[in-house]
Amino acid sequence: MKGLVFELSVPKYVLAKGIGGVYPKVHYGRGSCLSLRDLASPTLPGPDWVRLRPLLTGLCGSDMGTLFFKMSPQSEPFNSFPAVLGHEVLAEVTELGPQARGVEVGQKVAVNPLLPCRLRGIQPPCRPCAAGQENGCEHTAEGCLAPGQMIGFQKDLPGGMGTEMVAHPSQLHPLPDGVGDKAGVLVEPLAVSLHAVLKVPLRDEDRVLVIGGGPVAFACLWALRALGSRCHVTLLAAEAYQLQVAKQLGADEAFRVMRDDTAEAEEVARRTGAKVYRPILGPPALMGGYEVTFDCIGSAASVQDSLRYTRSLGKVVLVGAAGILERVDWTTVWRNELTLLGSYVYGPESFRGERKHTFDLVLELLARREGPDPSMLVTHTFPLARYQEAIEANLARGRSQSVKTVFDLTVNP
Repeated sequence: MKGLVFELSVPKYVLAKGIGGVYPKVHYGRGSCLSLRDLASPTLPGPDWVRLRPLLTGLCGSDMGTLFFKMSPQSEPFNSFPAVLGHEVLAEVTELGPQARGVEVGQKVAVNPLLPCRLRGIQPPCRPCAAGQENGCEHTAEGCLAPGQMIGFQKDLPGGMGTEMVAHPSQLHPLPDGVGDKAGVLVEPLAVSLHAVLKVPLRDEDRVLVIGGGPVAFACLWALRALGSRCHVTLLAAEAYQLQVAKQLGADEAFRVMRDDTAEAEEVARRTGAKVYRPILGPPALMGGYEVTFDCIGSAASVQDSLRYTRSLGKVVLVGAAGILERVDWTTVWRNELTLLGSYVYGPESFRGERKHTFDLVLELLARREGPDPSMLVTHTFPLARYQEAIEANLARGRSQSVKTVFDLTVNP
């Protein structure tokens, strides 16, 4: 098989950290930690596992964060390398182990990449896993598998940026009739955002701010409308084309990030009825703003905006993978008694009186055509051999006008 492998190297890390700002290609070009390789086919870890052929695999912001060494050292013990990247996967079942049940050869499936206690052979399971909350598994560095919260960042089980995978049937969610491949490869990021949106009960009169112009932000817009929310939604993003995408996905308003903090604060005040106050030093302060803010970037600037633009007693949901953030002023969290929520992946959800996994809820909403069609988010498709172009499409979003970049594994890699 072929696979796009990330192999952590201290000398290459030092080099990239030293000159990567000037020569970004040291992070993903020849001689970097990333390479397309010939690999041995993975063996089935057990008789109840299955073999998959990836069809489409998304390039995620967390993949980019790994390549550009932007992840916190707190994540390091819970990953293992070298690893074939890719955790947003639409695949076809090609082989069943003798005891595998629940899927059939030839089925198209969305892959849940999490690797909790039960897949690691850990008994008794940790408290979250025992309660069915495998998104909170506390043993992702233990058991019969190498460390890794999910495939794509784990050395034993190849991710979707390769021509073969193995998985347990419990990780697989068959695509319903009528759900196309482009929607299928989006199930994982749609589930990430749906899980975040479901954390906050919304009223029709609420004003919601979504910060970001990438797939997670647009998936939040999709989730809000697919769930039937009538709240007023505004997107704050960097590029003009992202505002148009937001409107197509159900945003009521959208506006661009401004270089001037005061001008941006005044624009938020104009849209929400908030009042702007100007301290002697530093950026402006607001009273009023949005009831709920979803930060889908996780940078120091986006977190600061989230805290500043959320009204007193409001809620901020951190959906972007915020790491070490310098010079963030947390004053508004305690002064305005904000509720700060973290959201990372997916798990059991309660919706319309039923309890089901986020992946299954996403697929149900897609099959019922509830909400806008998210397939439009797949803007760029590349064969695996052109992985450098795929990365560059994400680095220069303004030029490429990319949203979700996907690898097509059905063509010659």
